[in-house]
This record gives sequence, structure tokens and C-alpha cells, in this order.
Amino acid sequence: MRDGIGIWARRRIVAARHGISQLPDAITSGALYTLLFATIIWLFGTAHIMIISPIVVIFRGRRRKMFPLSLIPRVIVTLLILNVLAHLATLNIVFCFALNILVPFLLVMVQASQFAPKAYFGYVMAFVFLELRPLALDDFLVQLAVTAYAACILGAVLLVMRWQRVREGSTDFNLAESLERLASLLDRLADGAKVVDVHSELTEIERDYDRLCINDRRLIRTPDATSLRYHLVATLFQRAIYLIDDASWQRGVGEGLSIEALHDVASMIRQVKAARTPEERAVVHRCLQMMLDMVELPDGRIRVFFRSILHILMLIVSDPVIRPRGLKQRIKPARESVERLLMSLNPDTFQFRFATRLAIVMTLTCSFSLLTGLNHAYWLPLNAFLLLMPSYEESSHRMVTRPVGTLIGCFVSFLVVQVLKDPIEIYVFCMVIITLLYACTPGSWVQAIFATSFALTMCSLTMAETTAMALRVLYVCLAALIVLAVNRLVMPSTKERIYAGNRRQLFETCRSYWGIVIDSIDGDIELGQAADMLSDFHLIYEQAYSYAQEIDDEAERTAECRHLVTLWHMFSEVEQIEYLVLAGEVDGRDSVVLRQVASRLGDKVVPAQRGCLAVALAAEIRSDEIRYALVHYIENALALT
Repeated sequence: MRDGIGIWARRRIVAARHGISQLPDAITSGALYTLLFATIIWLFGTAHIMIISPIVVIFRGRRRKMFPLSLIPRVIVTLLILNVLAHLATLNIVFCFALNILVPFLLVMVQASQFAPKAYFGYVMAFVFLELRPLALDDFLVQLAVTAYAACILGAVLLVMRWQRVREGSTDFNLAESLERLASLLDRLADGAKVVDVHSELTEIERDYDRLCINDRRLIRTPDATSLRYHLVATLFQRAIYLIDDASWQRGVGEGLSIEALHDVASMIRQVKAARTPEERAVVHRCLQMMLDMVELPDGRIRVFFRSILHILMLIVSDPVIRPRGLKQRIKPARESVERLLMSLNPDTFQFRFATRLAIVMTLTCSFSLLTGLNHAYWLPLNAFLLLMPSYEESSHRMVTRPVGTLIGCFVSFLVVQVLKDPIEIYVFCMVIITLLYACTPGSWVQAIFATSFALTMCSLTMAETTAMALRVLYVCLAALIVLAVNRLVMPSTKERIYAGNRRQLFETCRSYWGIVIDSIDGDIELGQAADMLSDFHLIYEQAYSYAQEIDDEAERTAECRHLVTLWHMFSEVEQIEYLVLAGEVDGRDSVVLRQVASRLGDKVVPAQRGCLAVALAAEIRSDEIRYALVHYIENALALT
């Protein structure tokens, strides 16, 4: 009993500390909400405040990130378009059905990912909230003006915060600092540091850069120079991870293999870090090329690592960041964007499964609200939207915490309205409550208390509080039942189901990467294609491996982890081959043979044990680096059988 009380107390202390640490951010968000609330009521009236919550959510998602200036007009235009679509959805049931199926689905597919699952949230919230209360044409035009005003305020605030971060020299990740950390880690390896200590730090930094690559991805634009640098730095760390994870390399170190080359690589990384001007980068580029031409190392992992790292450093110091054949930033043709979107319509992907559930829930609840016209019926889609989360487990958690928080919030609101009678007092109380709400853990019962207290206290200005409380509880419970049914019956995304899909995606990524190798041999291919695949693979792998380590059965856990590690080795080898092709390390004869090998392995990732042409052709490759990587790829592929 005492242990249970102690655990409960510790959790409450941790939660309290978390709330205190979130308070500065909450005050900033609350101040923005208060500014919009006060000015919108003053300029336009109380009927047009639904846009405020989505605006603050978008602000909270961007407040700590660097972003291109083009983001601000895109946000404004997107919100205005969503406002128009939301109004159309309220005109009749046909539009309501069509738009609630289409708009949430597309927003999730375009904006969310398995690694940023809630990137859709602010924009879908804007669409849903703006359609909750049907408006006449005149009122809609006012609401459109309110949306434009609120979006411009958001843009101005983000612009100020961006200017402040630039002035402080703050970016999402300091590339120079990361390069210095990599150089230091390589020096430690060369000096005999424990592999396990270095491995964890390398992996952590590489995953951070992979997430940056994912977050900077655009549907209709190729990666810019900053995004490509993120990708290249992530690849540097990935190369180091693969080096120290290789069993043959670790045995080689034990046998006295010279690894002084690691000090040389660390020295060149520091020179790349120090190069600021185009002239300095050109000098470093020449030095890197001289090292590639002059330094001789025995065949093996050190040689492959050394040469691939130097190639990547040469790409980083290129001005602009390009590969030898050229890379231009451009608008993607509509065909490429459509093809990419169609490729994501895969039942194995997180986006497709969640987008389908979200579209169904929004269609059901918004149609109910539109058809019935019941008092405060819009609370049903509002609560359903907040209950339905990308994670099945998080949705289940919210279906407990939100009803509990709603009941307590009803009681709090009832007490408040007995004391506060003046509208100004109620407004002040609500602004304090909304600030505290942003300090809470999303989805917690405490947050639900504040949300309910805010909503019901505001409603007390226009209707009896007991009626509002009864309706609030009714719609929350009904929303929970609808979300529970859809989560169980429509493409459920349990952890087991996600893991099975992740395994298939990793295997498919290995197969697809051979297509990139073929394209690189045949002609120009944008580095961004390889960047996207690299980031996807590593983050999916991380998620899958975390699940595999939690499997209870020891034999199954060992087998699954071994399978995933083998896939990771295979992907690293084919990625190594791709970079050697891009760096011009493949002559005419090898390119013909490699193309044949890539074509066969692309069709069948795991070659046959006997009589496989890809295995026979690998021995004909003259390039030591490519042959080394290809042989190891085939060995790992055969191990899968």
C-alpha cells in the first residue's frame, strides 16, 4: 500500500515539475490567445472566436523552429482556403460528406508522417472548428476577414520569433557543433574508447538529423541546401555507426589493425567545419580530393569508411551543396507530386490508416451536427476530433481522461459561475484558465478539466449552466463511443499492427533503393530522393527495433532483433554503393555489371542460395569498395533465409 502511495506521489511530483517547466511557453501561448480573443471580440464580435484555438496550435508547433520566410504566406493562404472549404461543408449534407472525407484525409496524408504524427493537427482543427457553426453569407465573409486577421497576427508573431532566433544565432541544430562532436568521437575511437559508449551518442545525433530531414520535407519542392546539409551530416554519423557496428572491423581492431586514418578523417571534418567562405571551401575540397588520390589503405571496412566519408565531406563543402553531376532546387512537376501522394496510399502506412479513421469520424459527427441542428451539437465533432489520435493507445487513454476531466470541469465551472457574474470577470477567468491549459500534458485529465471549465464558463453567458453541463457530458460520452468503434473496426493501428507494417516497409525500402542505384548509373538523379529514403528507413528501423526489444518471449525477441539488424546492414551496404556511384567511383565496365546486379536484387532482395546470377556477377566488379559492399550485402541477404 505504501509503495503504491509512494509511486503515486512521485508521479504527481514529476507532473508538477513538468507543468512548471512548461509555464513560460504556456504564458506565451496564453498571451497570444488573449490578444486574439480581445481584439476579435472588439472588432468582430463574440461569434467569430473559433479560429483562435487552431491559430495557437499552429503557433505552438512552430515557435521553437527555424522556418523559411515563405512559410508565413503559405500558412495565411492555407487557412483562408480551409475557411472557404469549411463554409462549403455547412451548405448541405452532400458537401458535408464529401469535404469531411476529403479534406482531413488529404491534410493527414500531406502533412503528417510516422515520425511527426501530429503535424496535421492545427490545420485539420481549423477546418473542423470553422465548420462547427453554419453561417449565412454575410457572416461567413466576416469570419473570412477574422481568419485573415488572425493568420496575419500569427505570421507577425512567428516573424518576430524567427528574427530573434536568427539574431541569437540559434538554429534547430548547429551544424558546426555537430561536426565537432563527430570529429571528437572519431578521435576517441582511434584512441581506444569503448564502442558502446560512442555508439549511443552517434545514434542519437543521427536520428535527430533524420527527423530534421523529415520535418523539412515538402510535397511540391525538392530539398533546399539546408535540408541537404542535414541529410549529409546524418549520413556522416550513419557511416560512423556502421563502421563501429561491423563485427569484422571490431575483430580487426583487436588484431592490431591501424586506425590512424580515423584521426585523419577527424582532422578533415574540423577543416570542413572551419571553412566559411567559398574560397575556403574550395581549398578544403581540393585537400579532400588529394587525400582520396594519395592515401592507400588495405581493403576492408576502414578503407570503405574513409573514402565514403571524404566523398560526403566534399559534397558538404561544395558551393552550393551539390553532387558532381549537379543538383538544382526546383518545383516538382505535378506528376511527381501526384505519384508520391499515390505511393503513400498504402494500407501499411501510418498516414493512410489514420487518415481513413479521421475522415470517417469527422464525416459521421459533422453530419450529425449539421442534420440535427441540436443545441451545441457541434460539441460532438469537437470532442471526437480531440479524442481520435494517431496512436491507438493514446486515443484509449483520452477516452478515459476526457470524460473524467469533463465531469470535474463541470463541477468547477458550476462553482465559478456562482461567484462571477460580470462578463468581464468571466473573460478574465477564462483567459487564466486557457493559459493553464497550455501548461498541461496534452490528453491528460487535468487538461480536460481546464478545457471544460473554459467552455462551460463561456457558455454561462448565453445559457443555463446546468443545461450546458448536461450537454457537455452527453456529447463527450457519445464522441468516445464513436471513436472507440472506429478505432476498433476501421484499420486499427495497434503496436503489433504497426510493427508488422514497419517490417514490410523496411524490406520494401531495401528493394526500392536498388532502383535509385540504377537511376544513378543511367543519368542524373536528385540527392533528395536518396535523402528521403535514408531518413525513412532509419526512423522506421528505430521504431521497429524499440518494439522488438519489448517482446516478452526471449527467443522471438532475439530472432526479431537479429532480422532487423540484418536489414539495417543490407540497407547500409546498398546506400554505400549508391554514394560510390554518385561520387564517380564506378568506371564504364563496372557500371554495366553493377546495373545487372542492381536490377536482379531490386526484383528479389534475397537472392537464391545457389545459381543466383547476382552472386556470380559480384565477383566481376573491379572496384574494391563496391565489391566489398556488394559481397557483404549478399551475405546479409542470404542470412535472412
